[in-house]
Amino acid sequence: MILKNNRAFQFIGKAITIIGCSLLVSCSYVNDMKWPFWHKKTLSCRQKYELSGEDIYADAQLAATAYESDRNIQAFCKKLGYSNLAIGMVSNLQLKYFTATANDAQYIVIRGTSNFANVKSDILATPVFDALSNIWLHKGFRDAALAIFQNLEQAYPRIHPAKKTIIIGHSLGGAIANILGIYLYQNNFYIDRIMTFGQPKITDKKGLAAYPNLPLFRVVGDGDMIACVPPKTDVFTYVHGGLKIFVDDKNVRYTHFGDPSNGVEDNPVSIHMDLDRVSRSAYHKISYYLKRLKTHQERLRIQVKTP
Repeated sequence: MILKNNRAFQFIGKAITIIGCSLLVSCSYVNDMKWPFWHKKTLSCRQKYELSGEDIYADAQLAATAYESDRNIQAFCKKLGYSNLAIGMVSNLQLKYFTATANDAQYIVIRGTSNFANVKSDILATPVFDALSNIWLHKGFRDAALAIFQNLEQAYPRIHPAKKTIIIGHSLGGAIANILGIYLYQNNFYIDRIMTFGQPKITDKKGLAAYPNLPLFRVVGDGDMIACVPPKTDVFTYVHGGLKIFVDDKNVRYTHFGDPSNGVEDNPVSIHMDLDRVSRSAYHKISYYLKRLKTHQERLRIQVKTP
């Protein structure tokens, strides 16, 4: 089969082309902003803890629920005992998210790509210097994360810095969750974990080095092409960070940033994409993540210690 004869493949190829071209655009600088209700600079995260397969699977269920209607989100949270539910929408970007509490934690769950406005956020890969985090970030993801961050300002004190915070997202939602976690971390929020599924890259090595203790956990499924983007270029090299939990139909593997096995998702995604990657693009769906995590639920366990 020839790639250009398939409309779906053509669309993906064009999107990747736009990603590559946008990286050639000159970088821009964002002026500093002040947030009156949160105190900055005292960084915080949990020091020692353990995540079970049940915890990770429950986070994936929340990520999947973010794609549902408001009524279904309400029903799901009520059934599983989540309280203080609030569903938000950044209307100009069509970004949906919800917040809820359970036990001693507050959850922020962000929906992934679901419409053309979200696709535009995905492909705006121009790096920008972000004054809030003091690192270079993917422009589309940064703009989306900043919009939700500003919305959360209006939700204060319902979202409180002293309360254990768990941030979750799939796909675009995972990239936003990663950046939003940095913003909240910078504003002295008690970050328990940032759990992402099929997350694309958000920054470069220097950006990662600025936040070595950020409690980021990236679940990556075999065949998920979205975890490979944005591609490497001579202008800016996006890379992944955090603890990676790699799952396929039979195995689970754990790696850290810098581990050679991370290279599978750092392979450049070119305009001439190989047919095998494209044919397996369905593996990016949250339903595949739920299926694989359910299979490996008894084997999944993470013990974390931070300085």
